[in-house]
Amino acid sequence: MQIRRENRLFILLVVCFFLLNIYAFSTDSSRWELRIAVEKANILLEPDIESAIVTTMPKGSILQSYEKAGEWFRIIIGPDEEGFVVIGYIHSSAVEIISEKIEEGLDYWKEEPGFFQGIGLSVKLTGGLNYFSGGDIDEGTRGLYDLAADYISSIGYTIERRTKPFHNGYGIMGDIIFNFSPKIGIGIGLGYIFACEQSFLTFSKKNIGPEGYLFSSPRISVVPIRLGLFFILPLHRLFNVSFNGGTALYLTEYSYGMQYKIDDMETIYHKANAKALGFHGGIGFEIILSPRAVFFIEGQGRYAKITNFKGTTILRKDTYLMGSVIIETIVSKKEGMLYYLEGNKYPSLAILEGEPSEYKTVRKAAFDFSGFTFQAGLRIKF
Repeated sequence: MQIRRENRLFILLVVCFFLLNIYAFSTDSSRWELRIAVEKANILLEPDIESAIVTTMPKGSILQSYEKAGEWFRIIIGPDEEGFVVIGYIHSSAVEIISEKIEEGLDYWKEEPGFFQGIGLSVKLTGGLNYFSGGDIDEGTRGLYDLAADYISSIGYTIERRTKPFHNGYGIMGDIIFNFSPKIGIGIGLGYIFACEQSFLTFSKKNIGPEGYLFSSPRISVVPIRLGLFFILPLHRLFNVSFNGGTALYLTEYSYGMQYKIDDMETIYHKANAKALGFHGGIGFEIILSPRAVFFIEGQGRYAKITNFKGTTILRKDTYLMGSVIIETIVSKKEGMLYYLEGNKYPSLAILEGEPSEYKTVRKAAFDFSGFTFQAGLRIKF
């Protein structure tokens, strides 16, 4: 992708302006008050004994200087009655220093003395996008959907399928950090992460038009309660790199619904809960907005496999006659453990009271929350 010439020029000007401001704020400010100590002192055009004489000053005259080059003071005299200003140099041997004031400029590569520390407590608020592997939850719900879709196709319907992978979610997080020092702290946090992907298909027979639909919707909500260590590495008075890592308890709720509009198919609804420990770690880039507030962007990685889901499944089967008039409804409800099952072709999920034996692969379903998060937020100091 090409960048227009005007945009390149604008970016260059912004960078130059930023660098010039850093340089300007990094210079020292000095002032000397001088008294002429010889009978007649020469003011020279350049800081060189061979330079031309601009003017002379009598003994006892008071001068101000704001710049020094080696043994030479740069001075400004005037303006006089006619408005003329004399700028030149006088050698240090011709004057005595009455007062000297040197103010060190802001050093952007060193923390300012007396920088705000507060009571050592920070609140970190973040929000962003989550990616997770999914594991059995992803494969099992996709298998249920594919089984239903292939059944509809096998009885003579033409289907239009729209599926989405179940790997992405959104989340918010808050941490309270207790700082042992300006760079190291320990924190406890609480968050909420939600993911839902909807797969949808419509089906019809030739020359009849649309007749029905199949709707599949797996949902995961996770409440992480985490404990972590936080470390800040200053790069600049305006920028930091931050690191964090620790463990977390993931409280997880899984639900799944598959609805249809066709005879002889079951509507499925699952709801189950589980919890498990995991690990997390991340690195961030911070921009210091003020002594109390920091904006950051951050990448987080985590490892967490959540199993032992317990919950309820509801199966509903409706038989239709003459359009939408229901003449029979069969509902079954079971409680138990969430299992991942593999038969001849399709993986699936089921909540059962006991472990079944008629499948090739049977195990307790696991939600693999391992993945990464890209987020941004604020860190506020108190």
